[in-house]
Amino acid sequence: MFTSENGMNVYCACGRIVNLDRYEMQLKISLGKELQCSHCRNQRISQEIDYLNNLYDGLVEEEFF
Repeated sequence: MFTSENGMNVYCACGRIVNLDRYEMQLKISLGKELQCSHCRNQRISQEIDYLNNLYDGLVEEEFF
């Protein structure tokens, strides 16, 4: 259960300050992931889905990381 005691205030790259679950955020930090507000996270996921759709449709070539 998420309560204010379990929360952690973080800054998103967009400048928003959000209160997120402390355990989840510590896990993301340990994995080297960026902490994001829900708006930026949704925008990133949308861009990733668009990229995968374009890749499937042959409109872009696969990028190797």
